[in-house]
Amino acid sequence: MQRLGLRSKGQSGLRPDGRPGSLFAPDAEWAPTHRHRKGGLYRVLAHGVLEADRSDAVIYDDAEGVIWIRARAEFEDGRFTPLQG
Repeated sequence: MQRLGLRSKGQSGLRPDGRPGSLFAPDAEWAPTHRHRKGGLYRVLAHGVLEADRSDAVIYDDAEGVIWIRARAEFEDGRFTPLQG
């Protein structure tokens, strides 16, 4: 897992359409690590803990830079398939 840099102060973190974007600096060499069963491609950024119930979580993003957080049990239940890299 690579080290991620935060955006510089003054950057809003919003995409041009006004939706929230990534808190992390853009990665020119974004490469997916997993495919969702519906076909979307995603890259795992880190693992964490959900505050609500202290369960393991997976933090991942898409090619547009949107960051997603999902319980590890859900991430590993078959809806995501690791890509061969």
